[in-house]
Amino acid sequence: MMTKLQIISRIWSTIYDLIFLAKGTPTKSLEEIETDLDVIEHACQKYADIDDDEIA
Repeated sequence: MMTKLQIISRIWSTIYDLIFLAKGTPTKSLEEIETDLDVIEHACQKYADIDDDEIA
């Protein structure tokens, strides 16, 4: 189970992985990045249907 901060960190890491891939200097394969995105998506699901008290 990931915290919101861990999810944000993983998203930024994945963004940089995609940038490196686009520039032709990949640190991960597209398949690895897709797997990371699946993990992030799964971690976000617990927050999908709840009200966010932090928004105000």
